Amino acid sequence: MIFEYAAQIGGAPDTDALLELNANMARDLAGADRCSIWLVDSASREIWTKVAHGTSEIRIPLGHGLVGACIADNEPIVVNDTSSDPRFLGRVDEKSGYATRSVLVLPLRGSDSRVIGALQALNKPGGFDTSDVDLLSLAASYSASALEGQQLRAEAEKARLLLKELEIARSVQQRLLPQTLPALPGLEFDAYCRPAKFVGGDYYDFIALPGDRLFFTLGDVSGKGIAAAVLMASIQAAIRSQMLHPPESLSEFVNDFNKAVYSFSTSDKYSTLFCAMLDANTRRLAFVNAGGCPPMLLRAATGQVERLDAGGCPIGLLGFSRYQQAEIQLEPGDVLLCFSDGISEATNSAEEIWEESDLEKILRSAGGCPAPRIVETAVAAADAFTGDAEQADDMTVVAMKAL
Repeated sequence: MIFEYAAQIGGAPDTDALLELNANMARDLAGADRCSIWLVDSASREIWTKVAHGTSEIRIPLGHGLVGACIADNEPIVVNDTSSDPRFLGRVDEKSGYATRSVLVLPLRGSDSRVIGALQALNKPGGFDTSDVDLLSLAASYSASALEGQQLRAEAEKARLLLKELEIARSVQQRLLPQTLPALPGLEFDAYCRPAKFVGGDYYDFIALPGDRLFFTLGDVSGKGIAAAVLMASIQAAIRSQMLHPPESLSEFVNDFNKAVYSFSTSDKYSTLFCAMLDANTRRLAFVNAGGCPPMLLRAATGQVERLDAGGCPIGLLGFSRYQQAEIQLEPGDVLLCFSDGISEATNSAEEIWEESDLEKILRSAGGCPAPRIVETAVAAADAFTGDAEQADDMTVVAMKAL
């Protein structure tokens, strides 16, 4: 009988057919009248029949009945007189019209020994004994293996679909970043952004304004992944909307913008934000640094590096925050390097953090190069420091050079 069913099981077209064959084999091996295969539904806290001879699907609360007791205790149960066992649920018979006299229940264990369901045989003439338990363990193993395989395939399909959605999300997020660099007389720009996961919370933007003016930003939303990416997109869209009518005061813009972000974000979601307004004709740059890594300004004339730290706390953290604005004058050859903490706090496999002083040295050595080369050098140095360690945070760099 085992060989006969093994041949049929090997040719089963799908998991449902295989489980039906397992139930049939268990019934015939034990000489029982009926057999059923039960599964645990953790979400509804129920157990239900995946296969049930002679009846439609049955659902009962988790832990109830002989099947529930078998699953809870992870032990076989043999009862040859159901009227004498208080665990037996007579209402199932009342509903189905079937008379259950003897029961054998075996737990279905996954590869990790976790109980995922049970196999139940009913009404063997003369009753069940320990030899039936040993014999039906074969069918129980077949069933558990088939169910686990089905679950793994379902999880793999969910993972595949999620991966596809994440790839789409990554493509969409990349398109939210500027697709072209600003073209202003006497100025050169470059930027780079690489999320730690498929999507991230870092962002930068260039927004051209009337009169050869440019508004640009670099932000870093707290956290990583989907939640950070959603807030990132919301903040970026809100900034672009506000820039349709450029503000007179950068600090007042950030004050109002902070209140807006605070109103639509949660307490654990906020964003650092460096934003600047540049007049290409005068090369005056007004800026506010809301909690971000202070950008480095390399002065070509002296070789000194200044840090742009005037501003306040991160956007959306405190609704009542007020921000300070500062201004600088750019001279020919000066380089402004903005970066997120994914660059300045790059971490290697030994949990060592890159020093900002190293980034400053790189800026000094590469300051005479074009802006794209400066960005490329900074990112390559951070990657060289981290080595084979997994990227811990989103990495973003924006460089501006006065020609």
